Amino acid sequence: MSIIFIYIIHHIILSLGLASSLIIDIFIIVVEKTKQIRGIEKSFMSRVMSYSFISSFLLFLTQLAYVCFIFLNQTEFNNNTYIFSFVTFLLSAILVFCTATQKYYQFKILIRHQEQYHHLSDSFIRHHKEFKQTSVIIFTLWLALYIAYILV
Repeated sequence: MSIIFIYIIHHIILSLGLASSLIIDIFIIVVEKTKQIRGIEKSFMSRVMSYSFISSFLLFLTQLAYVCFIFLNQTEFNNNTYIFSFVTFLLSAILVFCTATQKYYQFKILIRHQEQYHHLSDSFIRHHKEFKQTSVIIFTLWLALYIAYILV
C-alpha cells in the first residue's frame, strides 16, 4: 500500500462525506421551513446520514492507516508531519462521534416526536437547535479535513 493510494482513497471518502453533509444541511433548512418530515424525506435522510456515518468511519480508518504509514516509513523526524497527522486523526475521530450522534440519537428523537405528536413545532424548540448545531459542526469538520488535504 502506498501513500498515493491512501491519498486517493482519502479524497474520494472526503468528497462523498462533504456531499452528504451538504445534503443534510439543505434538508435541515427545508424541514425548518415546513416543520414536518414526510415519510420519503425520513427514509432519504436516514440513508444520507448512513452514507455520512459510513464515510466518516472509513475516513477514520483511512486516517489511521495514514498515521501508521507515516510512523512506519518516516526515516527522519519531521515534527510538522506528525502534528498534521495527529490533528487530522483527532478531527476524524470527532467527526465519527458527531455523525453517529446525529444519525443514531438526534434524528431518532425528531422522528419519534413527530410520530407521537404529528408535527415538529414543539420538538424544534428543544431538539432542532442541537441537530442544527451538530450539522454545522459536521460540515465544518468535513470542510476542514478536505481543505487540509488539498493544501498538503
